[in-house]
Amino acid sequence: MIRKIKTVLTFEVLIFVLFTTIVPSCSLPSRHARAFNSEQDLEAALIDSLALETKKNTSQKKISRSLATLIESKDPAISETHLQWVGRKEIDPMSFSHVVRSNAVIRTNWSQKWYQSEGLGTPLILLKKTKDNRFISEIGETLPVTAVVKSTEKNPKILLYDLLDPKNDQTKVPRIARDYTAPINYLTRRTKLIPKILAIINANRYMNRIGLRRMNPYDPNKIPVILIHGFKANPRAWVNLINQLQADPEIRNHYQFWTFSYPTGIPLHYSAMRLRKELQAMQKKYDPNGKNPNLQKIVLVGHSMGGILSRLMVSKNIKELPPWVPSPINNPQLPHKPKNLATDMFIFKPQEYIGRVIFIATPHRGTKIASLKVSRMINSIIRIPIEIQNSLLSGLRLNPDIPFEEATALMKLKSINNVSPNSYLIRSMQSEPISTKVPFHSIIGIGKFSRKKPLTETTDLVVSYQSAHLKDAKSELTVPAWHDLHKYNETITEVGEILKQHKN
Repeated sequence: MIRKIKTVLTFEVLIFVLFTTIVPSCSLPSRHARAFNSEQDLEAALIDSLALETKKNTSQKKISRSLATLIESKDPAISETHLQWVGRKEIDPMSFSHVVRSNAVIRTNWSQKWYQSEGLGTPLILLKKTKDNRFISEIGETLPVTAVVKSTEKNPKILLYDLLDPKNDQTKVPRIARDYTAPINYLTRRTKLIPKILAIINANRYMNRIGLRRMNPYDPNKIPVILIHGFKANPRAWVNLINQLQADPEIRNHYQFWTFSYPTGIPLHYSAMRLRKELQAMQKKYDPNGKNPNLQKIVLVGHSMGGILSRLMVSKNIKELPPWVPSPINNPQLPHKPKNLATDMFIFKPQEYIGRVIFIATPHRGTKIASLKVSRMINSIIRIPIEIQNSLLSGLRLNPDIPFEEATALMKLKSINNVSPNSYLIRSMQSEPISTKVPFHSIIGIGKFSRKKPLTETTDLVVSYQSAHLKDAKSELTVPAWHDLHKYNETITEVGEILKQHKN
């Protein structure tokens, strides 16, 4: 009997622990606002929202439901009567599909500063889901807005302020309420990201998720900043940086943040090729004639392995294909696809629309961690995606001049092997110069207890100072931090200062 009671108590404790850890990270409270059934209900709600006796939270719910009614109706007659857009002409608020109240976005487990300010109106999130846009996640894109109800002689009207429009900046429209963090938190909790660990070992399941993504509507008047994560990470690694920098009006008014996502176990030359093609697709879609100056000065920010991908965007390969991949010149029997894949992966040149690169903890000369026994063990169980195997190995089998076994060739392709100090990639990078047209900056971690050591002896436990240092950098900042220094305020502030210089 006592044993049974103990079992029940243990089970209840387990359920309680699961409930208290899972529920706070759940996003259920942040539901879309429900539309009213008629225009009469909408008008009544707007009038009620202005009444002095109406509680603030009740008023905000009525306003968000009123805006949801206008958006879902898609009726221009109703929208022109009750809605006035105060924002960028390129954006149509009626093209969005959902409305979420900013104060309904749960804040549990959010450890960063929440950037908001009190004032008139109701801070809201407009959400748009677009299936046919490769640059938007399945959750959609968001836009922070503030809805202020204005009483008129005929009908109450919603003045909808676009918070990412420089004309609505705090200095120019100081009276309205604002919330810049809620949309970031909303997307962070819902976006289905590539797993950190599983995608290293078995990338096949996640190859279709490789790509560039943006959080907000594209703005031709702002410079894209592409954030590229490192090993065992995904775009969530940049939440701190985006949240902090987007709250700065000088950055918010001149830049738009994008992320590049990829499974980090796959060959780095392949990831770089996919990033290059994504950037080219972005140019083709948004600046096909190459006349938008903002699309010709894109900034890349790469952490660790992401820094290597960034470097490959502004470098030129000066060699032929490596000896362990099929050469399309020497063997005309090679199928068409392997030729293209091998050439696309290993033959490249600087992308002319990249205007600046910021390297954070980047192992330009490799990392000794990759040569450790445990790293080699992990490397051995990484599966090269079928797409790459079928393309390159079919070429290997047709090329009698290649002395390596297929397994050896595959080992050379894996990402952990790629960052070993003696790997083909690291050795070739030393002879592949970064374009002199592209200024670059280094932010380097030196460890939390290394202030008194010579810089040449410091390390962030993964990348040494000597590996991360580049002599021609426009600036170099050393941060007393471990390898996750991209999350530190000192690093984020430095990135912000570089961006402020770049916009001029």
